[in-house]
Amino acid sequence: MNNRYFKLQDILSNDQYSDDKIKAYALESFAKEIDYHNQTELLTKLILDHAAIAKSIEQLNNELTYSREALAEAQEIALLGRWDLNPTSGSITWSKSMYDILEIDSSTPSSTDLYFSVVYPDDLEQVSVWYQEIFVSQKPWTTRHRLLLKSGKIKWVHLRFYSKTDAKGIPILFYGTIQDITEMKKVEDELEKYSQHLELLVDEKVREISSSQMATIYALIKLSESRDDDTGAHIERTASFCRLLAEKARPIAEYENAITDIFIETIYKASPLHDIGKVGIPDSILLKPGQLTEDEFTIMKTHVRIGYDTLSKVGQQYDKNDFLKMGMDIALYHHEKWNGSGYNKGLKGDTIPLSARIMALADVYDALRSKRVYKEAFSHEKSIEIISLSKGSHFDPALVDVFIQNQAEFESLYESIK
Repeated sequence: MNNRYFKLQDILSNDQYSDDKIKAYALESFAKEIDYHNQTELLTKLILDHAAIAKSIEQLNNELTYSREALAEAQEIALLGRWDLNPTSGSITWSKSMYDILEIDSSTPSSTDLYFSVVYPDDLEQVSVWYQEIFVSQKPWTTRHRLLLKSGKIKWVHLRFYSKTDAKGIPILFYGTIQDITEMKKVEDELEKYSQHLELLVDEKVREISSSQMATIYALIKLSESRDDDTGAHIERTASFCRLLAEKARPIAEYENAITDIFIETIYKASPLHDIGKVGIPDSILLKPGQLTEDEFTIMKTHVRIGYDTLSKVGQQYDKNDFLKMGMDIALYHHEKWNGSGYNKGLKGDTIPLSARIMALADVYDALRSKRVYKEAFSHEKSIEIISLSKGSHFDPALVDVFIQNQAEFESLYESIK
């Protein structure tokens, strides 16, 4: 090419080639030579570029094929299948792994009816509702249900639902996955059984420890009560009275939210703590057969504060313990009166904790029925009369009404614990 270029320069500059036609022919020939050369180079470059692109495409196709094979293998390993639903045509397609999960020949045309045919009968109604939900909800959601296969095998599957929409928000594709979680469900069920078993063991152990602790507490309380109670049954009876009165008062509108199962159980356990402060009262006052002097009664009244302070020291370490909280309320306030004339703080009406109001009535009824060093035992009828006269002054009027309406049960309960 370079030699031809120099030859052309020689022709154009040498006078011996004076004929213009010769020079024109030379120029035309050289131009054609250049065009051919350029076209050859361009074609070569295009061929090379095409080869490079073809090789790149081949590589990408290989990677895509491998990716698809890897995905299919992963889905098979994970027991995961895919489905696609066209909302316009209603056509549905399943992956091979989904056919495998359903144990259906992959040559069988996929359809909603075909899927429903292997849904466990008891789950079919709910699955039908879920299917309709696909067309309503555009948010991803998941669910589980059972399959009953032609072989009689039962499988658990986990379904995931997704949707694609166009620019206007109109669904153009519904799709999702189905995963065989049968083995996982078996493990979950076994773990659930084991967890329930552990819960039962824990509950049993807690009850055992709680019973042991309560027995120790009651033994100490009985020891203190035995100083002024001949039978030592006072705490058992008052605890039973409190539980019975709480149960009977529960249907009353003003108490239905306050009196729960936990409240009833707690007041039964906490009520024996009501007079625990009497351990700090001298025998000369506690066991005095006659009426107490004003000074002696002042000392006697301190038993509510002694009991409260004793329990509050423990309560500071267990501030969320309902048993101690109620025990403290009962110990401090069970001598308060509805009209505000009681002690320790002179509380009035429903400012007195409900547990203490229940305890006050139960305590007085048992005290009236029992023989003490300073009095003889009153009959049930006399005790009811005294309590009725104290309605609205000493006792919560609503609780007195409940007590009188169920007085036969309270009398029977007293007679059964002596």
